[in-house]
Amino acid sequence: MPGILENRVAIITGASRGIGAAIALRFAAEGARVVITARTVQPDGKLPGSLEETAARIRALGAQCLCVQADLGDPVDRARIVPEAIAHFGGVDVLVNNAAWARFRPTVKQAPKDTRLAFEINYFAPLELSQQAIPSMAERGGGWILNLSSATSNHPAPAPYDAANRYFQFHVHSGPTLYGSTKAALERMSAGLAAELCARRIAVNTLAPVEAVASEGALETGTIDAGAHIEPVEAMAEAALALCSRPPEQLSGRCVLSLPLLRELGVGVRTLDGREPLEGFML
Repeated sequence: MPGILENRVAIITGASRGIGAAIALRFAAEGARVVITARTVQPDGKLPGSLEETAARIRALGAQCLCVQADLGDPVDRARIVPEAIAHFGGVDVLVNNAAWARFRPTVKQAPKDTRLAFEINYFAPLELSQQAIPSMAERGGGWILNLSSATSNHPAPAPYDAANRYFQFHVHSGPTLYGSTKAALERMSAGLAAELCARRIAVNTLAPVEAVASEGALETGTIDAGAHIEPVEAMAEAALALCSRPPEQLSGRCVLSLPLLRELGVGVRTLDGREPLEGFML
């Protein structure tokens, strides 16, 4: 039986590991032809995962896959991604801007080069890739743009401050302000772009976990907030599939959290190959 993304072409950035790899695999299981991009092509021993490893898992499902090595922090380098996808598969239907960069430290200690890099990868890259993909989506009768966000875009409560509050402590000690600012900008851009593109039947959404995802990178670098609600990458992948497979006019413009969205839609979390519900995880 054909998958719900049969013959759709989907670009997923940051797909060498973690949420990006999970989304690529889940889309491939539903018949998508997948373009995956990241800097790490082969295993390098620094962090688990690479494009080649993700591609091998995708092809094992019988799906088509194109790997595009690119540095999203470099405007010239990232400008190759959409043209290469179109040249290889003939167009683009779905764009998932998953890749992100963060350096968690108090704002007064953030170096200017890190501030620029955070906005370059977390805001300008999704914007420019979307601008490049939109003409192809419009020619094909519509499409879906999904930008991955973060709960760090939420504002900490104002004074008087509660020093015992976990979220307040997270802001003071872990320094997510810069990263959260880039994601807040991304959410505002996404909501506005969705309104602009409604007549072309191109949906634009942001998706974030409720708090944290147990991805390889987060576990390896220790960036998960102690005591945070941890969800599996499969939950984000299933929520991404829900947003990128429904009629564009149905959910466009919403900035959603993964688990509440799945509950609202009555969708269960499945394994990445899409064959059975994920055991040991309840919505």
